[in-house]
Amino acid sequence: MKRAIKAVFLCVAFVFTTADGGQPRSEESLGEKLFSDINLSINNNQSCESCHSLSTIKLPTEVKPGVFKLRKQAASGFVDPSNVRNGTAVADGSIDRVFGALNPPSIAYAAFSPEFHWDGELFIGGQFWNGRAPNLTAQAKEPFLNPLEMAMPDQWSVIERLKANRSYVYFFRHLYGIELRKIKAGDAEVEEAFNAMVQAIASFERTATFNRFDSKFDYEAAGLTAYNESEQRGADLYDGTAQCGLCHSTEGIDGDDSPALLTDFSYDNLGVPPNPQIPGNPAFDSGLLSNPNLELVRGEASSIDEIEGRQKVMSLRNIALTPPYMHNGVFRTLEEVVHFYNTRDTLAPCEQPADTSNPGFGIDCWPQGEFHNTRNTAELGNLGLSVQDEADLVAYLKTFTDNYPLWGNRYGLKDPNVRRRSPSPFKHYPVPELP
Repeated sequence: MKRAIKAVFLCVAFVFTTADGGQPRSEESLGEKLFSDINLSINNNQSCESCHSLSTIKLPTEVKPGVFKLRKQAASGFVDPSNVRNGTAVADGSIDRVFGALNPPSIAYAAFSPEFHWDGELFIGGQFWNGRAPNLTAQAKEPFLNPLEMAMPDQWSVIERLKANRSYVYFFRHLYGIELRKIKAGDAEVEEAFNAMVQAIASFERTATFNRFDSKFDYEAAGLTAYNESEQRGADLYDGTAQCGLCHSTEGIDGDDSPALLTDFSYDNLGVPPNPQIPGNPAFDSGLLSNPNLELVRGEASSIDEIEGRQKVMSLRNIALTPPYMHNGVFRTLEEVVHFYNTRDTLAPCEQPADTSNPGFGIDCWPQGEFHNTRNTAELGNLGLSVQDEADLVAYLKTFTDNYPLWGNRYGLKDPNVRRRSPSPFKHYPVPELP
């Protein structure tokens, strides 16, 4: 009898800890746990989530002239919250006062970026600003071992941390057949376990958490709501005079009945000014030029003009939630970004100082870009947009924000066609499989 009671107790305890005690029940939920685990960094203080927050961010918001309240953003932007709040461009690493040199991009919809390749005219896809990681799984490997990020010395040191967690031990065994506690330094299973870990993280990044497709833009594309007058003018400009759609396409992935990703996953040099506020004043990041895989995927060498200073064209989904902007975080607002695209080549060059500290920055002048000689001069710089045009474009860009059923029905807004619990019009659209 006592044995039976003990067996029942153990069975109930097991069900409770796996279902309700925070232990993952699938590869995706294991990936979520790993994504948020600060113990996988050298000083037990940084996780993937540190730079790609899963939470909505509270910001001071002007609710009426001169009156501010702390309000949550409409959705998660999957970027560093401190950068959004403070306008700083780069993230702190696990080691105190050690910073990266680039603005951590949002990882929303990153699962849709194709493998890095040459399409006959352009380099396309990959992960990171320079595309050096060919896919999502390869990308997930790098932050753990990057000395400017989680700073673990090697794969074995990461596996040691995994071995100390009973939940990981159980689920690596049952998901992958990997016995974490039997692995020793130097074993071939070290790399096998490390690869399983990053595969779980990549699987989590394929879930609806990161791929919602429920912005106002999506509902309008599906014919379920309509833009207001300013948003509609912005939409017309976006695919017209402003030429945004040339790189940030509004066309559905597979046609009219599929969602748009708002990027073509190509690379461009926009002539972005340098940001002298990045700690350590690092050298300008050369973008594609620093990608070690160019000749491999193209089959021949590329000229400097084709690659120098070119950074990945990121998706504009949730763009209103992810300041500061560009690879170096030089722009703090969407208004500043749009004004730069419009007037880069019509305002005078900034002088004395010839950087963002110039009081005329973005008003009377723009500093010369990081890689001035290879910048794109065909699609931006002198668009001839009016002040109202710029404002309308910003209004349209804000329709790319996820969670429209909520934000479209609060703070004085109400959309009778899209209720608070309305499902995404593209909720069944498949996310690409992992390689």
